[in-house]
Amino acid sequence: MSNPLKVMSAPGGMGKNRGSRLAARLAALAVVPALFGTMTLPAFATPGTTATDLIGAPDAQSLIVGSEVTASTVQRDSYSATTKEELQAAAAAAAAAASRARSGSASTYNDANLASFLGNDGKAWQRPVAASPTSDYGPRRIICNSAGCSNGFHDGVDLGTSCGTPIRAVSAGRVVFVGSAGSYGNRVIVDHGGGVESIYGHVQGGSYQVSTGDLIEAGTLVANVGRTGVVTDCVLDLKIRINGSFTNPVPFLAARGVDL
Repeated sequence: MSNPLKVMSAPGGMGKNRGSRLAARLAALAVVPALFGTMTLPAFATPGTTATDLIGAPDAQSLIVGSEVTASTVQRDSYSATTKEELQAAAAAAAAAASRARSGSASTYNDANLASFLGNDGKAWQRPVAASPTSDYGPRRIICNSAGCSNGFHDGVDLGTSCGTPIRAVSAGRVVFVGSAGSYGNRVIVDHGGGVESIYGHVQGGSYQVSTGDLIEAGTLVANVGRTGVVTDCVLDLKIRINGSFTNPVPFLAARGVDL
């Protein structure tokens, strides 16, 4: 009986296969660092380019825009504040305005024409409304509402009458403040010269008949009686201030022939 033939690979063939597999693995390992090296290069890099060459390159990552493209202009609200300096300035101005309104301080005018305007009319004084005092100058109880709380000392005199009653300037002068004074309500302040000011408080919203800077005569309608600010009823709070200090309006006007 003849033996079946057995086919066997020669030792030389096995060596060749192992060599091929090893060469393939080495080739794959060589490709990996090449890939990483390619990923780290910018899009404009070329063979032979060094890091030193790339620094300060004029065309590095540049964007070319067509001539038909135009830059848009940013439109800003003229009343907005966006920078840190603008915000600080706006906050300071708002704080100053609020402080001025709370204290009743008026705008300051270097008005050389005021004395000339006053003339003889500056000596004429009158009642602002035909009403009797309902709250006198001096100590009083504190009242509070949604607008805040009153002071324990009343530095004016309240004249109670119906809301909407016209308020007239007690004498000629220049209007130096028109607006809200917080807990004092809406008010108008008139400078009568010589450091004397009259203040009309708690006036009706939207009833102003004068504007800041107006030169007005005695009896000019300035606003209407209201109940704005800390108040319990329709009332005019009349204050008289001399050189920055409040004084009792009753004897002040009585000395000028006016009986409240």
